[in-house]
Amino acid sequence: MSFHNPTHKKPAAKWRLGALLPLGAVLSGVAFAAEPPIDANSNDEQEVVLKDVKVKANRDKTTRFKAESSTTGSKTEMALRDIPQSVSVVKKELIESQNAFNLRDALRNVSGLTIAAGEGGRTGDSITLRGFAASSDQYLDGVKDNGQYNRDTFFIEKAEVLKGASSILFGRGATGGVINQVAKKPTGRTGINGSFTYGLYDFKRTAIDAETKYQDLSARLNVMYQDADSYRDYNVSNRWGIAPSFKWDISADTDLTLNLLHQQEEGVFDYGVPMYQGRPAGVPINSFYGFTDNRMMDTDVNVATVALSHRFNSDFSVKNTVRYGDYERKYLTHLYSGAAAYTGADAGTIARSQALRLNTQENVYNQTDFVYKKPLFGFNNTLMFGSEFGWEEYDFKSKNSTGVSRVSIFNPRLTASVTGLAYDFSGTLATDRLTQAQTYAGYVLDQFEISPEWKLLAGTRYDVFDAQQTDRIGAADFNSSVDQWSPRGGIVWQPSKAQSYYFSYGKSFNPSAESLSLSANNANLPPEQNHNYEIGGKWELLDGKLSATAALFRLEKTNARTTSPLDANLQILAGEQSTDGFEAGLAGEVLPKWDVSLTYAYLDSKISKSSSTATGSVSGLLKSFEGMTAVNVPEHSGVAWSTYHLTDNWEVGGGVYYASHRYADSVNEAVLPGYARLDAVVAYHQKHYDVQLNVFNLTDTVYYESGQTNSALPGMPVSGQLTVSFKY
Repeated sequence: MSFHNPTHKKPAAKWRLGALLPLGAVLSGVAFAAEPPIDANSNDEQEVVLKDVKVKANRDKTTRFKAESSTTGSKTEMALRDIPQSVSVVKKELIESQNAFNLRDALRNVSGLTIAAGEGGRTGDSITLRGFAASSDQYLDGVKDNGQYNRDTFFIEKAEVLKGASSILFGRGATGGVINQVAKKPTGRTGINGSFTYGLYDFKRTAIDAETKYQDLSARLNVMYQDADSYRDYNVSNRWGIAPSFKWDISADTDLTLNLLHQQEEGVFDYGVPMYQGRPAGVPINSFYGFTDNRMMDTDVNVATVALSHRFNSDFSVKNTVRYGDYERKYLTHLYSGAAAYTGADAGTIARSQALRLNTQENVYNQTDFVYKKPLFGFNNTLMFGSEFGWEEYDFKSKNSTGVSRVSIFNPRLTASVTGLAYDFSGTLATDRLTQAQTYAGYVLDQFEISPEWKLLAGTRYDVFDAQQTDRIGAADFNSSVDQWSPRGGIVWQPSKAQSYYFSYGKSFNPSAESLSLSANNANLPPEQNHNYEIGGKWELLDGKLSATAALFRLEKTNARTTSPLDANLQILAGEQSTDGFEAGLAGEVLPKWDVSLTYAYLDSKISKSSSTATGSVSGLLKSFEGMTAVNVPEHSGVAWSTYHLTDNWEVGGGVYYASHRYADSVNEAVLPGYARLDAVVAYHQKHYDVQLNVFNLTDTVYYESGQTNSALPGMPVSGQLTVSFKY
């Protein structure tokens, strides 16, 4: 076995359909209005003179950053104003404007969501949504996609985030909400778009988006290649992906789609710089503390999705979706295995650990969704019901390296390799386990119009979730079985087409094997229970060109896992955690040629009851979690992004990303400082090509995007990227 040492080494145009008034109807109406009345008693011929008439096409009401509907808030496409819950939609136009090539960068635009940019734990990126972990709540076209990889945006149309407890739609997890990627699919057009990007730190990326149609078969192909160094020493990223999709219109009422994704990446596991006295160490942000010859993080992802849709009639339709996912990640960790030493012979140093890890995961999911739209008692009614069956298999191996020495924090002397490198999985392993899980679920959800102004949404889902874990190194095997009802209800009041107000309640559950891992202290525990209460409003402004949203909510976990006060080796369901918050957003066109996307969130996320404890990295004292702020949750955060077309060709814009301080540990002694990052964009548009310059962190602010108790990952310093794209 050998380890690679990676060497240093936008998509698509915006298609828009203008909404043109039929010319004949316009002229006929003008002619009728212009014709003088005819005197019935007169035989004189009337001379009709028509003045010159100028006919102007209506402006397309869709705006670049404003979404009208979502598929994530229910099991069918639904107008956002009809969904009694907060939904954020990041459209591809906003993704392209910001050069957000990673999903985590696109999700910065979502209020109440914090995403770490580093390796960040089990799922690659550590996501917190409304104060609760959401790392395993990842979906692709509404079907679970919880494998471990860094998600690229080259093949997605938009990213949708449904906030609040949502197990009725997605089963286990979905506490703070879910993240759903909507993939690009054939549209029936024929065309090709491509782009090439070059930036500082030798960033190179190219992408192609092409599609065509032949009779009843449509096809689309998205391809991406990226090769980049990093502002962090000894960090690189080499990634490529291909995502073909096909649609067969079998008949007027039946169609079959096939979507494929293959993505590979070679990168580096990097947790950043050490924490020192509860803050990121005051060292250059490029400082590397690992082993220069022991850098590896390889991922290989394959996802295939087949969906068959059939309309029995204008009222009744069904969609069956089958998803197969295969995820593999092999990597060498580099972790700080304890707090920095402040006194003694080791003062100014920190301990390190290293392990070779391999995880493979296979998912098979089948979802069947029925939609029945039929008036009831004279009012519109939409009934949604269906089932979900899933099988997941997660294989995890880990072997520790030996002889890993401490390292100086302020004057690190790097070595090429660790003395006892774990280079294969022979010998003694730290972990070797196989976890298998099965999901069986059925749901029913109904939206009923009580009157033209009032809509009621209510339903429930029943889940059976079983998990079995086999330990291959002699430790105990575990089994867990959970059955759970997950209700949801909401009422919407729409006094006018421009106003929508709602109240909703939703429930979710977190079983012990939610992330496909069990242990002796939690295998027999019932699931945690979560409740989301939310009241909000959604407004259409400026004749529908601008939308505004606001929501107040309380999300609470009533029986959180916590250490037993009688036995430190056991967990009990006696903890409590809650988030009280406010969110607001504004998206659309403020003035002609001026587009904005603004989001803000206030989150008060507290652990109100707990018997768990940890030793503070600064004080060295044993402290309780009770009364502490949840990890990775800033009290204030938001994004303001705006662009303006100076002319039909020239566009300028930019934005600010803001977050107040966050705690990186459960006893609130490790702190990541707050920050504000300023970005800018200048673009030149032509019919068949565009040139765009993005500048990140204009003021070269030093900030930290993510952190753990003993580590912090710095954010990008001032940088720039130039993108040239074509469209035909």
